[in-house]
Parts: sequence; structure tokens; C-alpha cells
Amino acid sequence: MDYQTLNLLFRCNKEFSHEKIRKQELSDTECMICSYIYSHENCSQDDVSAALKTDKTTVGKALMSLENKACVVRTQDDADKRVKQLLLTGIGREKVAELVDIHNNWLQEIMTCLSSEEQKQFENYCERLLSAAEKLTKNGGTNE
Repeated sequence: MDYQTLNLLFRCNKEFSHEKIRKQELSDTECMICSYIYSHENCSQDDVSAALKTDKTTVGKALMSLENKACVVRTQDDADKRVKQLLLTGIGREKVAELVDIHNNWLQEIMTCLSSEEQKQFENYCERLLSAAEKLTKNGGTNE
């Protein structure tokens, strides 16, 4: 698979989900941040910024917006008073659950063109690719 094909697949997903995400009244950045917090409760703004490879200022602005929308709350870390932990509110959890469903339903639908065995292989390949990508990123561009 070349990069263009993979990029087109991601773009199709974005087109499919874009309008549905907008109905949740979240930007793409806010959606990514909420999804990350959903999987990593009690993370910090720095954690989110590093994990999503997004500028700290961009994350900070999005978090302020998410707080205003009652999706996220910041609480002081007991161990380090300078750090604010991020938690999803009930509203935030509902929005993320709906967003995850949107993406899962899209993926489930497009995978119907594959047999059950091919779907399992694809999932395995994706896990291996993700592992290699994370290793490459961590090692500064070398896969050693």
C-alpha cells in the first residue's frame, strides 16, 4: 500500500465523520483531545500535547473551550500542585462514546468487503504497523 492510498482512506473517514462530529459541537482538535482523555484519565495538558503531537498552546485553547462546553474539568494533581489533571465530565463521556461509535461503525462497514479471516489479518497488520511506527518515532527515525 502506498501513502496516497492510506491518506485517501483517512480522508474518506474524515468526510464520513465530519458532519457527525460537528453535531456534537466539537472541533476536530477537541474531538482528538476528548478521545485521548477518555482513554487516559487523569492525564495532563502536557501528556495530551505530547501524545497528539500538537502544540501546547493549541491544546490549551481547546481545553478552555471544552471546559466552557462542560466536557472537561481540570483538577489539581495531588503529587505536583503545578500540574492539572484532565477528566471528562458526564457530558464529555457521552460525546466521546458517540464519536467512538461513529468511527467504529464506519470501520465495521468498510471492512465488510473482507472475509472474517482477512479482517483478523488486517487488525494484526495494523497492530504491527502501529508498533513499528511508535518505535520509529521514539527512536528518532531509525527502526533499530
